[in-house]
Amino acid sequence: MTTKSFRPAATHVGRRRATARRSRQAIALAGVTLAVFAASASACMVTATATCASVTFHWAPFSSYGNGNGGLNTPEWVIVFKPTVGPVTTLHGIASFPGSSFSLAVPIPSGNGVVTASSSWSSAETRDGGSDSGSTSLTIADCAVPVTPPAAVTPARPATVPAPVTPATPATPTAVTAAAAPKPVAPPTPVVAATLALSTSGSSAATPGGAIRDAAVLTGGSSPTGTITYSLYSASDSTCSGVLSAVTVVVSGDGTYVSPAVTPASAGSYQWVASYSGDENNQSLSGSCNDPTEQSTVAYPACVSSHSALGGVPETVRNSLSVWVPAPGVKSVTFYLDGRKLVTLAKPSHQRFSIAIDARKLSFGVHRLKAKVTMLSSSCAREAAATFIHVKPDSLPPTFAG
Repeated sequence: MTTKSFRPAATHVGRRRATARRSRQAIALAGVTLAVFAASASACMVTATATCASVTFHWAPFSSYGNGNGGLNTPEWVIVFKPTVGPVTTLHGIASFPGSSFSLAVPIPSGNGVVTASSSWSSAETRDGGSDSGSTSLTIADCAVPVTPPAAVTPARPATVPAPVTPATPATPTAVTAAAAPKPVAPPTPVVAATLALSTSGSSAATPGGAIRDAAVLTGGSSPTGTITYSLYSASDSTCSGVLSAVTVVVSGDGTYVSPAVTPASAGSYQWVASYSGDENNQSLSGSCNDPTEQSTVAYPACVSSHSALGGVPETVRNSLSVWVPAPGVKSVTFYLDGRKLVTLAKPSHQRFSIAIDARKLSFGVHRLKAKVTMLSSSCAREAAATFIHVKPDSLPPTFAG
């Protein structure tokens, strides 16, 4: 994907706080804040809502016209959570959806703080062909767990004082009674420190191009450092012995860590295993093979259809034309003109496989273009064709010298 600068979008921040009762074990939902940022009211409107546990994006409306990015909207999103106490957590990803609207909820560490949510997209990443970006700061508060006060203790009733007893005449002692031995005192129960835990969740659906990610959450650590490694295996690898790819992120405190994107070589079912390296204050941890929460499925787009695969072909051509095939899900494209092979392209540019044709060398009349498209899924390959008419350029009036 080509990286380009996004111009600032207009930002509107609205705040609303709401506190809900909860049980002793649940976290209260409070400090809900809503923000809207967009370049215009006609395209790519996005809202962001923050709570004590998550941030929710909602993109709407998107235009339903035009080919764009293979029929998909793909805005990028970034969340930076700066808690009142603790390290900063950064989350990022790419949303992928057809149609005019979409919502995405992203979990964040619980606690009071400031959330900066942003979203950006380029003309190649959305169906409406526009590009824009925007960000806003969202404040969440009152996320502390309420403490239930201890129940009052009712003092025991004092015992009745017995009546005095007249002592009996002491008898002559016959033996000395040994003093009773003191009872042993049990040692105090040691306080158990919080235990470091690692929970994971693999992406259930692939983004355009077949990219998938894993996410790991570290909790209960003692200012953990080190790294988290995400290893990708085939779902049929029951012993996780043949790693297909591995990516790593740096750890700085408890929080959620999202892996870089990984693009498998083919469509199919995959599984992740995430492992934490540990440090001098925290033990190392690792997920397990065949974890049902760590499954990811890669399903590339369907085969390219003939009526939409070949773009940029006008009805009539005078001098030149540029034809293209959308890149998502495509491995290579071979172009033909009037049955003669022109070129085979295996690397797209700006999300397209495109060529330029000089029509001035062609005869006047009808010509036929054809593209043989090989998909990333080896079982899927199609052809697309279109025709154009090469016509003579407009005649220029003669110029007379005075």
